[in-house]
Amino acid sequence: MNTHDPNQHSEDQRTFDEALRQRHGDAVAHISARTQAQLQQRRRAALSASAPGMPRTTMRRFAWPVATSFAAILALAVGMQLRQDSVAPVPVATVADDDDLGASFAALDENPDLYLWLASNDAVAFASE
Repeated sequence: MNTHDPNQHSEDQRTFDEALRQRHGDAVAHISARTQAQLQQRRRAALSASAPGMPRTTMRRFAWPVATSFAAILALAVGMQLRQDSVAPVPVATVADDDDLGASFAALDENPDLYLWLASNDAVAFASE
């Protein structure tokens, strides 16, 4: 039977962590001056590249416009698809005979308000719905 004490595991873990921290401290204390200078130089270069006002890479410069354009195209495509689904078929008017046709044109001639309404903003709003 294998009895495993959880306290023993946590004690082993603590011992291991302390040993690693000690080795890390020793390594940091014994870094050469040349290596420290290189690390500081690389750190400054990395921080200055991410600072505002510095030129960005080409890929990063075009990322937002490309993403915005893609989103706009996608929204337009979805809108066009929804519009095609919601458009009802337009009924076709049939002409029975010439007498009905003449009466229809006569009604337009008698009511000039129709032409005024067609030129108004209400007609444009009604047509765009």
